[in-house]
Amino acid sequence: MMNAEVYTFFIIFLNILVVFYALHQNKDRTFSMAMMVLIMVISMTFGFVYGFLFGMIFEYSLLVSTLISCGLAALTGVIMGMFSDGLAQLEGTFTGIMAAMMGAMLVVMLPLPERLFILLIGLLLLTGTSMFMMTALIKKNNSHFKSKHELILLGVTCVVILLIFINFPNEKPIQQDINHDHHTMKIV
Repeated sequence: MMNAEVYTFFIIFLNILVVFYALHQNKDRTFSMAMMVLIMVISMTFGFVYGFLFGMIFEYSLLVSTLISCGLAALTGVIMGMFSDGLAQLEGTFTGIMAAMMGAMLVVMLPLPERLFILLIGLLLLTGTSMFMMTALIKKNNSHFKSKHELILLGVTCVVILLIFINFPNEKPIQQDINHDHHTMKIV
């Protein structure tokens, strides 16, 4: 059975493919406020998931988890922003960094069952946002795109989100027997 971290890397990879495919298909590479907002939102959700994931992996070192998640979020923002313009690239980079910091700090403070729950919520949010971005860019760039196609993509998004939710690994916290030897001290 796959553990939550490996499952999360797999889902992140699939979302990166969807987002980069949608951004690559975008024909309009000039400044657009809508494109800037899309890059900001997707960069923020990637940053949150990076922060949640690396906060779980490096749970005993907030510094390491923050640095790794911020680095990946910055890289994701820079690459996504290349499909638009410099301002969108800057916005995506710093929004992703900020979200990664918040995600790492939040997860370090939570117990394991709550970490897993917030990681699942982050994956669902990331997948929904990625599919929304793909739909918005396809709709913008394809004149033959109709409302029935949008409904089909909405249905596919719901099925994918449901599959992620159902297949998320259910990890139980490890129970350890801790024997406390209570010594009494005699004062002589």
